[in-house]
Amino acid sequence: TIRAAGRRPEPHGVTMLQAGTMDLDPIYCAEQIHVPPELAGILKAYTKEVVRRQPEDVYEFSAIYFRNLASVSASTQESFVPPTVAMLKEVYAACKTKPEMTLADVMIECTGVGIKLATVEQAFRLGEFPAPEDAKVRPSEPITLLLTMTDASFVGIVASLFDVFGGESCVLTGKEFMSLFTYLVGKDASVDPESVASMEEELAGLESLTFGAVNNCTGFQNIADGTR
Repeated sequence: TIRAAGRRPEPHGVTMLQAGTMDLDPIYCAEQIHVPPELAGILKAYTKEVVRRQPEDVYEFSAIYFRNLASVSASTQESFVPPTVAMLKEVYAACKTKPEMTLADVMIECTGVGIKLATVEQAFRLGEFPAPEDAKVRPSEPITLLLTMTDASFVGIVASLFDVFGGESCVLTGKEFMSLFTYLVGKDASVDPESVASMEEELAGLESLTFGAVNNCTGFQNIADGTR
């Protein structure tokens, strides 16, 4: 064994670790090592994110990733707090180019703009999404469910679809709107399918659609009258 000149060998079986001012007790045997049960899952999720995103600066990405994770963990005991439309606009702006995202990625985007973890989890439960964090969904779906928490009125929620998904002009195509609207009312058994079909026939082919036009649609009024 080659040793550096002038250095005394450390006692056999003793490991010393000095990192800045951090002092750790020497480890003499494997029984002293206690691995937190959640460590494997944390490292697995972190490794998957690094591989998926391929960050240019792994150190910077890691710092941001674990800072967000710590923030999310600290909020697990917090009570439900409704998001704002402005928050959801910001989330959608970050997600709109992606046809599908994992639930974990959606959660990161949502908590990154200040939406509470308890709120995001409630939306996930409402959507009955698959349990695994790497399950993929259309980002518009959880965002739409979060949008239902921003207003007590059905009409107000539908109007906000244009605010969140319609860009600066708050305009959608008829096809875009009907896709969002159909998902929104899909879990409500009180909504008359014939009224939805009537709206589809009247609005889906329009290239430019505002909330005002939707509000003047007979099928929409029938639905709104039944859900107020």
